[in-house]
Amino acid sequence: MTVSGDLQDADHDEKDWFLLEYQKGKGLPEVIIAHIKRGIEEADKDPDSLLVFSGGETRASTGPFTEAASYFNVADAMKLWPDNPSSTVRARTAAEEYATDSFQNLLFSICRFHEVTGSFPAKITVISFSFKGQRFEKMHARALSWPPDEFVFIGVDPPASTGFDLEEATRGEQKSAVKPFESDPYGCHSAILQEKRKARNPLKRTPPYELSCPELRGLLNWCGPTFYPKTELPWGKGK
Repeated sequence: MTVSGDLQDADHDEKDWFLLEYQKGKGLPEVIIAHIKRGIEEADKDPDSLLVFSGGETRASTGPFTEAASYFNVADAMKLWPDNPSSTVRARTAAEEYATDSFQNLLFSICRFHEVTGSFPAKITVISFSFKGQRFEKMHARALSWPPDEFVFIGVDPPASTGFDLEEATRGEQKSAVKPFESDPYGCHSAILQEKRKARNPLKRTPPYELSCPELRGLLNWCGPTFYPKTELPWGKGK
């Protein structure tokens, strides 16, 4: 989440971002910009796609500013959009401003796509750190019964020269995310994942998707631990 009004150097200045102590000195500004750029590149390849930046108001100290809007603002400030007057990517970019964890990033982005287009996506491409691939591909997409052949994960990491340690990040991923989501695939009944969502929603925002995405109301309220019935999903009916 950006915290500075001067964002032209957001690709290397940590003061432009709200970072926790353990996140500093690990190339976070560089990789966030790389994620934004890659998302724009992928969206530019498909004129029928919608680029969705996802992330809510996760820090009380930054005030009512969302992660998603921050990414859009950085793309504007750093002129990251395609240098092509005929490109429509900026106009095809939306902010999903309620997600508090990676499962919600995926589910709520599907709902945001539905809000904007009136339909559900045929294919999803997720861009994140490479160590989160298992979480998104094998856990979140599976919990949503999303067709594997219509799901693409692109991992982009900071270079090691920034201080980023992939092995350390992978170990932390297994302990803090993979294991909790294994027993709680929807992130809603285990203490550790409940507390994360609570801590990352300090301004007490309520997602609107039960109203704007009524076809997924059952899924939005599902708490497992068994998977939501595939046949009840728009992309699973009759399959």
